[in-house]
Amino acid sequence: MRTPHAEWTEWANILHHLRLKGLVAWFLEAGEPLMLLGAQALYFGQPFLGRDRVGSLAHLLEDGDEARAFAAFLREDATS
Repeated sequence: MRTPHAEWTEWANILHHLRLKGLVAWFLEAGEPLMLLGAQALYFGQPFLGRDRVGSLAHLLEDGDEARAFAAFLREDATS
């Protein structure tokens, strides 16, 4: 199993290519009350979307501290 930071780097690269890093970082910071609902929707969709990736993303959304850390990672990476 990969470490969370390896996943974060992969996700950050995808978001960079889609030009969504700033928007996602903002959403993770501002949309915290809705993240639990998003995590539950992802858990529900796991059989259809792929268990490993969706499970990791759902866990990130479910854990507020981890979501804020990922948002900071995105912002830090954007300035580099």
